[in-house]
Amino acid sequence: MIEPPVTRRAGRADASRRVGRLHPVRRELAPRKRTAVERRNVARSLRNVDRDQKSVRREESRNQRNVRREEIRRKPVKPVENQRETAEKSGYKRVSDLVNFPKFFPGLGIIFVKPDTLPTGPYLCFDRKDQLIATVYMVSIKDIDAHKALEAAGVSGPVDHVSFYFNAGHPGMDMPHYHFVIWHVSKKDEARVAQ
Repeated sequence: MIEPPVTRRAGRADASRRVGRLHPVRRELAPRKRTAVERRNVARSLRNVDRDQKSVRREESRNQRNVRREEIRRKPVKPVENQRETAEKSGYKRVSDLVNFPKFFPGLGIIFVKPDTLPTGPYLCFDRKDQLIATVYMVSIKDIDAHKALEAAGVSGPVDHVSFYFNAGHPGMDMPHYHFVIWHVSKKDEARVAQ
């Protein structure tokens, strides 16, 4: 009996598989495919370079922000201007020095006015730390009934809220009048001059 040639073929197939694994054959790409592969490789490397440059730029901007923050921290803080002293330099006098009036008036604080603007004002009200908290205008009922126009200096500082109330009279403004109080602080901070 003759052996079928199948065994030989199987043996050859096994040998070629072994050889293929041990010695891979490099295939040459067609010229068109080669250029396409090269373009892809170049594009990929450019993307990598671009990504690296972006990360470097990001790192540089982060460093610059840190440097700026550090510079801001190191800058000397400009001292806050004493608002009461500024008012005194511009001609405001303490109301308690001009008329019989308490130095600290509960509800309005320490009050300053320019003598030539009496009785209307503006009156500048400060807390015990010399911070401007309110500007007050006093308008007599007689002037309101006469429909008189009010000419007064402007308000300095931001306006938070306004109070408008009647007063029967006090030293410096004996006649009945209304107080127009322009508050530069919040209602919560208004309590700083309540007592």
